[in-house]
Amino acid sequence: MATVYKRGGVWWVRYQWHGKETRRSAHTASKTVAQEYLAQLQAENQRLDRGGRPRHTYKEALKRFFDDYVPSLKPNTQCRYRTTFRKLSATFGDLYLDEITRGRLADYATARLQGGVISATVRRDLATLSILCTCAVNWDWLDANPVKLFSKKHLKESAPRTTYPSCEQVDRLVASGSPMVGRVIRLLSQTGMRLEEACSLEWSQVSIPRREVRLTKTKTSSPRVVPLSDVALGTLLGTPRHMIAPFVFWHDDGDRYTNFSGIFRKASRRAKVPFRCHDLRHHFASEFAQNVGDLPALQAILGHKTIQMTMRYSHMVTDHLHRAMKKHSAATANAGTGAGESDRHISSSAVDHAEIVGNLPQGV
Repeated sequence: MATVYKRGGVWWVRYQWHGKETRRSAHTASKTVAQEYLAQLQAENQRLDRGGRPRHTYKEALKRFFDDYVPSLKPNTQCRYRTTFRKLSATFGDLYLDEITRGRLADYATARLQGGVISATVRRDLATLSILCTCAVNWDWLDANPVKLFSKKHLKESAPRTTYPSCEQVDRLVASGSPMVGRVIRLLSQTGMRLEEACSLEWSQVSIPRREVRLTKTKTSSPRVVPLSDVALGTLLGTPRHMIAPFVFWHDDGDRYTNFSGIFRKASRRAKVPFRCHDLRHHFASEFAQNVGDLPALQAILGHKTIQMTMRYSHMVTDHLHRAMKKHSAATANAGTGAGESDRHISSSAVDHAEIVGNLPQGV
């Protein structure tokens, strides 16, 4: 007979298969999770009885994931995955893939939230685990991705930022760094380029006659062209070139910047400007949205794959709202004029009626 029982605060499962009794720890303090674990074990035994495929562990999947999938990713993405999987492995590292149930995912999310992590970070963790499980499904190691079946409605995304560095704050940031650091900050705020796109920029990608920069290494792996305004063009024209190095922005012996975020943090502390380097991209986007209002053009300049990403700046575009309000005001004014004339007509008619009644003989 299959059952679950508690030993020292941890639930265990007990079942028989082919006449042999098996006892295993469910590694959980939740009876519900232990029951799910027992059901998974029984289902696996039934698959094996039918000649089904063998079970695979989380560690096996993680090894194959890093061998087959991760090398194709960008270095920054690889680093982020390693950091996230260290957190995930502490909870799921000793499990089989089919033991990753919605109950265990709920326990993981609760533990992370109680540990002081925000909901957005937990969502990122689960998204990373979902990629691993999707690969396991493609390898025929799982029937379905359990993370996709887990409801994340209670894990709210952080509200988008609505404040960005002002022009005056950008000037203070520029003044708080070296001349070359100031030029990087200027170009980021004038073009909306991502930090890595600017730091890896080479002169061969810059066309002064066409007033544009052609980016070949982007976050989305899709090349794009960034047009240059007068001020952005002036920033590039005023940047001294290294005799040998191909990079637009360089330090020391022509080396490109590899840790500009740290340099920016120091500059922001000196300038007393409480923003991140990435907020310079938001500065450009918000200024463009307010002054131009062309969201499809902004999407192309920023390199967003979908217009939904660009729509975060839609609240900056208010020209159509002002036009609509003017129409409403004009219509209200016209309606008010018509109402006034009607009221005057009614009043005049009432006076005439009173005079007529007053002139009638008594008793009529």
